[in-house]
Amino acid sequence: MRLNNKDAALLDRVIEAWEEQELIDTAKAKQLRASYQSDAGDYKTLTFYAFFAAISCALLAFGALVLDEKWIERMRSYFSFSEFTIGILFAGLCVFLVWYIRKRKQKYLNAVWANESLSILLALSTCIAITYFGKALGQNNEGYYWLIFAAGALFAVEAFFVRSRLLWGCMIAAIAGWWASFTYEQSDPFFWGMNMPVRLLLLSLVLLTIHYLIYKRSWLQQFASVNYFAVWILFFTTAWGVSVFGNFDLDGWFTMRQSRVLGWAVGYTLILAGLLFYAIKAKDKSLRDMVLLFLVLNLYTRYFEYLWDVTNKGIFFAIMALSFWLIGKKLEQIRKRLDKAADEAE
Repeated sequence: MRLNNKDAALLDRVIEAWEEQELIDTAKAKQLRASYQSDAGDYKTLTFYAFFAAISCALLAFGALVLDEKWIERMRSYFSFSEFTIGILFAGLCVFLVWYIRKRKQKYLNAVWANESLSILLALSTCIAITYFGKALGQNNEGYYWLIFAAGALFAVEAFFVRSRLLWGCMIAAIAGWWASFTYEQSDPFFWGMNMPVRLLLLSLVLLTIHYLIYKRSWLQQFASVNYFAVWILFFTTAWGVSVFGNFDLDGWFTMRQSRVLGWAVGYTLILAGLLFYAIKAKDKSLRDMVLLFLVLNLYTRYFEYLWDVTNKGIFFAIMALSFWLIGKKLEQIRKRLDKAADEAE
């Protein structure tokens, strides 16, 4: 049954009161909540897309102003500001944004997307401040990877202060960027005998290990979900890169036979199959869905690798269209069957 937002909220409060007074048990409360739906879901979706558009426009505006027009450099020249002064100004803006976001979240706790859009502004201001501090210290060319590391550390601190999952995700991305740039500058194309995809895969394994060691700690609970998705996506993406490039440098990869990376592709496929089995057994729906997504990506990667040069392009894309439809239909059937089995088990 579909209800408007006001009626659904009233029923939620009534059921919650009954549950607190022990007039109904948890199972009955869950059954009652499942018997109706709120129309607010449509507005939530619309709100998400509106804020997604706003964030995209903000990023485009940032790129147009800072990267193309270079208005910061013009302001610095006009007022005779040093690079260190610009860094101080944007650091002050970061402090103000932290205070404002904290205050806003206390007042508008449910305005999730509006609050997170301010976190993007905080992240961009942090990057500008670190960039100009780095220029003032002469670290813009050599040792620039430590600036990326500093950005990651600041993102983590800011994430705790403003309770922002987006900033926590930025921290994970910054760590990956620091590791990639650091190892690239130390020794390229190989670092400790590993090319870039392999050493990023190593980082993802370290982050996964750390996640499962500490994710139950109370201080990490607010970021546990975004940390879970970020490190798993990093793992799947880098492992996919290893399945494509193996442990070869780019020049060697372009000239060698494709069969030399076949073992890496088979290994990746076996890992995905093992993780899918584990996710189903552990009833981890999120991991299961991610594995299925990358299984499909793996399938099409192999399809391009081994059939692109030997198949007529019209037939090639016709097969792809048909296979996408069949896979989508089959995955939907599997998802419904697994969700039904999980609900019955609960």
